[in-house]
Amino acid sequence: MNRKRWAAVAAVVAVLAILIGVALSGDRTEGTPSPGVREAFGFDAAYADPNPMVLVVRYGDSSSCPSKAVRHAVVQEVDRVVVTLTRTPMPTDQACTSDYGAKLVQISLTAPLGSRIVIDGSRNTPVPISTGLPPFG
Repeated sequence: MNRKRWAAVAAVVAVLAILIGVALSGDRTEGTPSPGVREAFGFDAAYADPNPMVLVVRYGDSSSCPSKAVRHAVVQEVDRVVVTLTRTPMPTDQACTSDYGAKLVQISLTAPLGSRIVIDGSRNTPVPISTGLPPFG
């Protein structure tokens, strides 16, 4: 191989090595979630509100690492209501305390809750429904 070709091949290999290194390392710092990415998380209780068109779900938060930008998605079917809570991802490089702070989310339904079961969409598991008011909030 002549010198020009050898130099061209070496340059291509160097550029590819840089591109592969950038792709593998990503462009974010450790423990910082990517913007726009959300994570689903579970809730521990559901309450049949006195208004039959409202469902209340309760999740727990740590005071040192509270959930941010909590949103809910609801799929209502004839026999069940699937609720999926999402939030901005938690930092992976931050230690969180295990204290429990109850947070409530009110969800408007298009039909009365009635005898439908409530499913935690993050775990695809049923959550018992309590009647009356939530004990916190």
